[in-house]
Amino acid sequence: MKRIVPVVMVSLLVTVLLLAGCINPPPPPVRYVFEDGKINIGIVAELNSTAGAMQLTGATLAQDAINRNGGIHIGGVSYILEVVPIETGEETVDPTGLTGKTALAAAIDGVDFILGGFRTEAVEVYRTVAMDNGVIFIDCGAGTEALQHSVVDDYAGYRFWFKGSPYNEYFMGRSVVKILEAVAMKLREQMGVLPSYTLNASIVADNLVWAYQQVVVITELLKDINVNLVHTPYWVDSTGNTVAMQNVMTSIAVSDPQFIIPVLSADAGVLYDTLRSSSVPNAMSVGINLKAQLKSPWSDNLTTAPPGGPACAYEVVVDTWAEDLNQTSKTGPFLAAFMNSTSGEYPLYTAATYDALLGLRAAVEAVASYDAEEGIAYAWADDIIQWLEDPANARVATTGNITYYPGPGTAAAGKPALAEAQVGSLYPLDSYNYTYTYDAKDWTMPAHTTHDLVYGPGLLTGVGAQWQWVGNETVGNETVGEWKKVGVWPMDFGDAYDEALTDQYGCWNFAYNGTVALVIPQNIIDYHKP
Repeated sequence: MKRIVPVVMVSLLVTVLLLAGCINPPPPPVRYVFEDGKINIGIVAELNSTAGAMQLTGATLAQDAINRNGGIHIGGVSYILEVVPIETGEETVDPTGLTGKTALAAAIDGVDFILGGFRTEAVEVYRTVAMDNGVIFIDCGAGTEALQHSVVDDYAGYRFWFKGSPYNEYFMGRSVVKILEAVAMKLREQMGVLPSYTLNASIVADNLVWAYQQVVVITELLKDINVNLVHTPYWVDSTGNTVAMQNVMTSIAVSDPQFIIPVLSADAGVLYDTLRSSSVPNAMSVGINLKAQLKSPWSDNLTTAPPGGPACAYEVVVDTWAEDLNQTSKTGPFLAAFMNSTSGEYPLYTAATYDALLGLRAAVEAVASYDAEEGIAYAWADDIIQWLEDPANARVATTGNITYYPGPGTAAAGKPALAEAQVGSLYPLDSYNYTYTYDAKDWTMPAHTTHDLVYGPGLLTGVGAQWQWVGNETVGNETVGEWKKVGVWPMDFGDAYDEALTDQYGCWNFAYNGTVALVIPQNIIDYHKP
């Protein structure tokens, strides 16, 4: 593998443009040359952490699927894909990113493309190695919009940077509130109160960059669904501090909310559930809890029938996949293959390296050429970038339909924004009578940021997953079953709710194949009845 920047040509071009009075010359072209029958994909992650292990597993499954099909095909010649692990230590060893920067600098000449990343503070530091070397990097872990905004602020330097998973924190916060809205509607129904009845909530969040703006978004949107925040957000150490978390739970219990909204990405999530289930048993947890996406933290109690069970029982989490839920025709086969390779464990969102790698394969095959005389394949980086940017190349993934927000076309409220034509190419505005405007609440960046994932019905929504007891057969004197994570949102409330559940992105009143009914524990319903 080689990357070639034709410096002489670029220098001459810059000279001509400067003489002509052009202030911003185009970025220098970068050409990838693929040799030795291989294309190498670097996976940057803390490989011993859960998130990093999931990234490597997802990429390896994609590698195996591609290679079973003969590899990447360029000009009639096949290139085998090879995943190259690159240890960053970013989650627990060195969250500053300096270790990752050193590791990536040592490996950069041996990889063609990069997938991975997790902790925003670290990724921001070590991704510069890839940008400086003209290597396309698809971020499959750090959701923070500020990372994507670099593409807006400095397209020439950061055009190689794309998002693979998750969508940014503005959309994560929006999904939290949309799921909470649906759960609140069901709770009000079962409590026998009016749809306008005010419910109460508390927020518990990581004291980390990825959570800050998301909590702002959640707080603002709660007003729209008639849910009242009864206390300022509680900020906690992401690694988990028992005394501090117990103090938080004791304080929440005093305010007696119907909901607790977690925004947790690490070990604090297990401690949160363990203490919540005992200290605030009559509040329902609805939000982001990374550890509640997995089986492993709860393995000791997954076969204990109700009223027992794991601390995450009936918790509703923003997730990427759930058991027997099919966002697309590709979801089921991927989930089965993943769980088979991990002895039944569910994937975290970081396993979307699988989809990112398949998308890269499609882009390379679409634009690369083969030089028979030299016996090499090559591709211009900007050709791959432009292919990925084109909405016409939206692709079906395990999570939905993937495409990217384009560059800004106008300005609004002092921010870059999508122009009407750009919005029209991404969202079917006419189908739900939405009028294009571009103010601070509509199409500005953030959240619709260049090279970030396009959000909304028919595209990417995420899912609301709930831990439910499945089974309940009696064998001898035992009740046989298992706690499973199933999909409960998006959910279909019937045609009468279409208008109420429609926003600028489309109508959210629908359900994916395999969605099951939400379960609200009876003790929560009875306790909060007026």
